[in-house]
Amino acid sequence: MERARKDLSEIYSRLFDHRPIIQADIRFFIKEFEEKRGFREQRGLDGVNSLMVELNEQIVPKTQEAMYSNVPSVLARLEAANHIISRIQQREQEAEQDERLHVSRQRRKAEWEAFVTDQRRQGSELEEEHAKAVEWLKGQYATMAKDLAKFRTF
Repeated sequence: MERARKDLSEIYSRLFDHRPIIQADIRFFIKEFEEKRGFREQRGLDGVNSLMVELNEQIVPKTQEAMYSNVPSVLARLEAANHIISRIQQREQEAEQDERLHVSRQRRKAEWEAFVTDQRRQGSELEEEHAKAVEWLKGQYATMAKDLAKFRTF
C-alpha cells in the first residue's frame, strides 16, 4: 500500500504539480528577456553615442561657423531696428508733449477768460457801488447845502 500511495503521489505530482517545469520556463524567459533587453539597450546606447560623435564632429562646427558669420549682420540689423524704434518713441514723446502743451494752453486760456470775466464782474460791481456812493454823497451834499443855506439866512 505504501508503494501504491507513492506511485499515486508521483502520478498526481506529474499531472497536477507543474512548478518545476514552470520554474524552468520562467527562468528561461527571464534569461532571454534580459539578454534581448541588454542587446536592445546596447544598440540604443551605441546609436546615441554615434549621434553624439556626429554632433560634436560635424554639426557643432558648422553651427558655430554659421553663427560667427551671421552674428555681425544680425547685430547690425538689431542696432538699426533699435535706432528706428528710439526715433519712433521720441516722436511719440514729442507728440505727447505737444498734446500736453496744447491741453495746458487751453486750460490757461480758460482760466484767463474766467479771470477776465470775474474782473469785469467785480469792476461792474465796483462801479455800481461807486455810483451808489456818488449818489449818496450828492444827496448828502445837497442836504448839507440846504442845511447850510438855512444857516446863511440868519
